[in-house]
Amino acid sequence: MFALGVWDESAETLTLARDPLGIKPLYYYQTADLFLFASELRALLATGLVPRRASFEGLVSYLEYGSVQGPLTIVEGIRSVLPGHSLEVKISGNQLQVMETAFGDALYREDSTPAFRDRREAVTLLHEKLKESAELHLVSDVPVGVFLSGGIDSASLIALMAQVSGRRPKAYSVIFEEREFSEADQAQYVARKFEADHHEIFLTDKALFELLPSAFQAMDQPTLDGINTFVISKTVREAGIKVAMSGLGGDELFAGYPSFRRARQLKRLSIFPRPARQAVSNGGRSLWNRSVGTRKFWDMLESDGSPRAAYDISRRVFSRQETAAMLPAAMHLAPAAHHPNGGDPVNAISRYEMQGYMTNTLLRDTDFMSMAHSLEVRVPFLDPEIVRFVMRVPGDWKLDGSRPKPLLLDALNGAIPERVWKRRKMGFTLPFERWMQSTLKPDLERALTSHSLFRALGLRSEFIGAVWNSFTHNPRAERWARPWALFVLKKWCELNRVEI
Repeated sequence: MFALGVWDESAETLTLARDPLGIKPLYYYQTADLFLFASELRALLATGLVPRRASFEGLVSYLEYGSVQGPLTIVEGIRSVLPGHSLEVKISGNQLQVMETAFGDALYREDSTPAFRDRREAVTLLHEKLKESAELHLVSDVPVGVFLSGGIDSASLIALMAQVSGRRPKAYSVIFEEREFSEADQAQYVARKFEADHHEIFLTDKALFELLPSAFQAMDQPTLDGINTFVISKTVREAGIKVAMSGLGGDELFAGYPSFRRARQLKRLSIFPRPARQAVSNGGRSLWNRSVGTRKFWDMLESDGSPRAAYDISRRVFSRQETAAMLPAAMHLAPAAHHPNGGDPVNAISRYEMQGYMTNTLLRDTDFMSMAHSLEVRVPFLDPEIVRFVMRVPGDWKLDGSRPKPLLLDALNGAIPERVWKRRKMGFTLPFERWMQSTLKPDLERALTSHSLFRALGLRSEFIGAVWNSFTHNPRAERWARPWALFVLKKWCELNRVEI
């Protein structure tokens, strides 16, 4: 995977291109007579040629999604090259001409003739493609480790590594004292099952607090996630590993997120007239509307029923109304256009998850947080051959009522034990809810109840203070991600001297 720039001296033309999945970031800044590009946004800021002003649209995007959605960035004037896009920059007289071209859309196309006759044949072919990808990603002059959470995706990588190599996989897990957040038992079970060389990283709230300054220093743009990757990358690199594999992409391709089931539910609900659903939602809000989860349920009910609505509402941190309460001018922005119903809703969600959350949060965070420790992270599930193949598989084959990710489980021929796939999905999340009420609380309280920088960003500090107070009084209703997203925004802007 690549993000590259090539200069043609004779034609006086610069060509920039980013890989179709957005595994590597690429940014640029343009004026009438200046064009800068870099793989990190902060590298452009460091030139001194880019004003340190926050982008209004970038702020809105961050507040809504917990990361800025490309091609926007958090800094005014800096843009992100979209995955699967190229830019041709040509000098014409005293001016720069920039032409953008999309070349990566074929990866997601569903209209091609599939290379299989039925589900059984698709499962067989997928198994071979997964093995081939694992084998290719294991090619290295140094030992390759794997991030092991104990879930289906990381267990699948361990199983594939065991099948295609004669070496014991080196696996690394982060564990916590808080057992309801820790996957220690599950990760240990997977490691024993596949005879992995397993290393556990024990993380406390105090240790995280000491790491936070370094993590913020590594953060190229503000992000709700990323601290997780910083922690495990640091420890894996300190163990002497220079290359590690991640199960990133498994949820997006094999329908592991709640948004997939919500899309199917919304499609069924859309047979009822939208005005009727809106009436039910309005009535419900007046009676039961005390938590973020409840408000999202009503938003789903009154939406247009499209897969895009299911994705947007699932991923939303603050609604457009709440964003406008913090950043009043946001109410004048046009809402995001939803795609109409039609096609396969499961595959549509895959595309939204991959081009949205995966590209703008997971892959971006993985890139700068791992590179901060000189660790190369490889993502075998995102081999273009696998993505192209799975996107042509009917969505109904990726969901059933009894198992999560049935297509992936079947492709691995029963290698993943029932204990792994039958448990409740956790994902790799630090116990932020608990730690934000203990060791991290004083730092967050100071940040979220002081007003100067939020006002400099055009944000209403009264709303932000209310979010913090709501979390401290009822963290189950006011999810930790919302005050944490505001805290990260303030820390990043302070560190990088960015204001509106």
